[in-house]
Amino acid sequence: MTEQLLTAIESGNLALLNDVLEQQPELVNTVFDEQQATPFELALKNGFSALAENIMNSDGFDINHAGHNPLRLAIELGFLDIAKTLLHKGANPNYRPQQMSSALLLCLDNEYFELAELMVEKGAEVNVRNDKGWTPLIWASMKGRIKAVEFLLKHGAAVDVCNNDGWNAVTGAYFKQRLEVVDKLLAQGAVFSAKYSEAAMLSAYQNGHINIAKKLLADGVNPDVENEDKETMLIVAITKGDDDMIKAFVAAGANPNARNKDSDPALSLLAQNGKNELIALLIDKGADINLQSQSGRTAAYWAASYNQVSTLEFLYSKGANLDLRNKNGWSPLMVAADNCYFESVDMLLELGVNTEFKTENGNAARELAGLEYKRSTSGSKRETYAKKIMALIDGTRQQ
Repeated sequence: MTEQLLTAIESGNLALLNDVLEQQPELVNTVFDEQQATPFELALKNGFSALAENIMNSDGFDINHAGHNPLRLAIELGFLDIAKTLLHKGANPNYRPQQMSSALLLCLDNEYFELAELMVEKGAEVNVRNDKGWTPLIWASMKGRIKAVEFLLKHGAAVDVCNNDGWNAVTGAYFKQRLEVVDKLLAQGAVFSAKYSEAAMLSAYQNGHINIAKKLLADGVNPDVENEDKETMLIVAITKGDDDMIKAFVAAGANPNARNKDSDPALSLLAQNGKNELIALLIDKGADINLQSQSGRTAAYWAASYNQVSTLEFLYSKGANLDLRNKNGWSPLMVAADNCYFESVDMLLELGVNTEFKTENGNAARELAGLEYKRSTSGSKRETYAKKIMALIDGTRQQ
């Protein structure tokens, strides 16, 4: 009779099907060896929905056939009315064959939201995990399926469940750049999984997603996370000239003595641009005002290099040693004189710096200005400033 049943299903012969099942009703759940399919599965796969319905309504039909899951197959093939009938008959909406996604996820993937509603009503678990720990929400978030995300959130999906790799929905959505999904999840109280939160904050800030970076910072993510150049977020913000985020990172406990890839401390980078307010903020948080780079450059050295006069005065007021020299023997006064920065030279002299230090070549600040005077075009501003610097240093030496 098994052969007759197979013939009935393959040919769509409803009368023969009913006759076989009437004589041997136990065959309703048989598994055909060659096809490795049940009568119900084979009928649906052949498109004979009337046969499938008759099989489904037969006495003894296993509505939750182990390893074959009639409900999932009906959804997969798009026979939604049959899927609804199976649910009403008591099909388990949470049964999932190994290595396969859940029936609910299959519904959402195909945007069968009406059927998904019925599945939830019949007990479908919105947080069901597959073999890799993925929930429907993690899947929908990473795929950018907005409607599916909204459906799951509406039905109470847990936003912080992680898969086996430590990804939760918002982490996955962010790294797939599904930013609309990220916003929805954050609004529901989602937090980035700890395993990836630092990388997410760094990436968010580098890519201009400031609100996400601030949210992560507020959630307690380490502000000293480093980029590929071993630079902390504070250094990245200083390099960007992002005063608002500099303050945010400092407030979150960022290391005020962090250095860039060239070993220049945070204060030195701020001094280049005359950021006195931020310099004060870092000093208040413990920044070493005389911290030197590997080549010996200090914040004062950089302020002099960029003619940041007010910054030189401010650093001095905070206890900076304006006579610290780099490894080549250059002091802030020498670099200011060499660049013909009259204003900085004037301020440094007023603050009492040493005028007699010499470079490896034996030149003091006055001689460096003299060399620039000789090299400058006659009548140029550079020549004028070099001459004024020489006179200013001469006058200071005589005092």
